[in-house]
Amino acid sequence: MNKTEDGQNVYPFIVGIDVSKESMDVCMIELSTQHQYTKCLSNTSEGYAKLKRWLKQHGNDDHEQTLFCMEHMGIYTRNLVKYLMSRGGKVWLESSLHIKRSIGLARGKSDKIDAERIARFAMVHQREAKLIKLTHPTLERLQNLKRLRSRLLKSKMSQEFALNEMDHFDKKGTSELRRLSKSALEGIRKSLKAVEEKMLEVIQIDKEVRALYELITSVKCVGKVLATDLIVYTHGFTRMVDGKKLACYCGVAPFEYSSGTSIKGTPGTSSFANKVLKYDLHMAAMSAIRHCPELKEYYQRKREEGKDKMKILNAIRNKLLHRIVAVVKRGTPYEDRIGQNKVQMT
Repeated sequence: MNKTEDGQNVYPFIVGIDVSKESMDVCMIELSTQHQYTKCLSNTSEGYAKLKRWLKQHGNDDHEQTLFCMEHMGIYTRNLVKYLMSRGGKVWLESSLHIKRSIGLARGKSDKIDAERIARFAMVHQREAKLIKLTHPTLERLQNLKRLRSRLLKSKMSQEFALNEMDHFDKKGTSELRRLSKSALEGIRKSLKAVEEKMLEVIQIDKEVRALYELITSVKCVGKVLATDLIVYTHGFTRMVDGKKLACYCGVAPFEYSSGTSIKGTPGTSSFANKVLKYDLHMAAMSAIRHCPELKEYYQRKREEGKDKMKILNAIRNKLLHRIVAVVKRGTPYEDRIGQNKVQMT
C-alpha cells in the first residue's frame, strides 16, 4: 500500500461490490493501469472463495492491498464483510444515499452498473474511507435482539392500532376481534418481555458493555432502550464519540437555513438521520420534562418565554446526548449537581 505526501493511504486495487440476498456484482479497478474487471458471484461461502480466485487471476493476491467498498445492506453484507476482514481486507461500508449524491446525475441502472459506480466512488474518495472493524460478538447479539424487538413491537402496535381504529366505528365487531386476537397479542407481549430480558442478560455477561450501559443509564431519564441502541449504533462508543457529530447522526443538531437577503429561515434539524435514535431521544426528552426537575424547569421557563415546544424538546435531546457522551468519555457516572446543591443548602 502506497502513501501520499500527506500520509494518506492509496490502495493499488479498489473493489466495488453491489450485494443482494442471492448474489454480488463485483467491479475491481487496478489503479496503476486503470483497467476495470467485473464479475457476478453468489453471496455464499462458495462465492467468496471464487471471489478470491478471481481477484488473484487479475493480479490481486493480497487483500491487505485492496479497498473493498459496498453499501450498507444489513445482514446481506454481514458474512461477506467477515470473510474479507478475516483475510486482512480493508472494508468501507457507505450509505447508498451518499454514494448516489456523490456520483451526481446518472442514467441507467443494473447490479453490474451499480458495482462499477461504487468502485469509481471508492477510487475518487478513498482518502475519506471509513474502514470498519470486526463487530464485537456481544454487540452483534444485541443488534440481532434489537431487530427482533423492533419487529415484535411493530407487529404489536399494528394490531392494537387497527383494533382501536375499528373500535371508533364498530364497537360490537371490535369486541369480537379483540377476543380472537387476545392470545396472539399476549404472545407478542410475552416475546417482547423475553427479548428485553435476554438483552439485559447479554449486557450483564460482557464486562465492557455492562460498564458502558451503567454509565449511560446513570444519566437521569435515559432508559434501557436508548442506552442499548446507542451502544449498538456507536459500536460500543468506538465511533462518533464527539457529541456534535453524534447529535448530527441522531438528527437533533440544528442547522442554519438562509441564503442571501431573501431567505432567512429558522434553524432546524435535518431529515437525514438515524430515525431510531432520534425517536429514542425524543421519548427520553418527554420523560425528562416530567421527571427531571432541572429539565422540567428549563422546559417551563422556555415556554413562558414564548419558545416553540419542539425546539425546546430538541434542545433537551441535545442536553441528554451530550451528558451521555460526557459520562462515557469521563468513565464515571452522571452526577446531579443541582440535587447535591439542594442537599448542601438544607
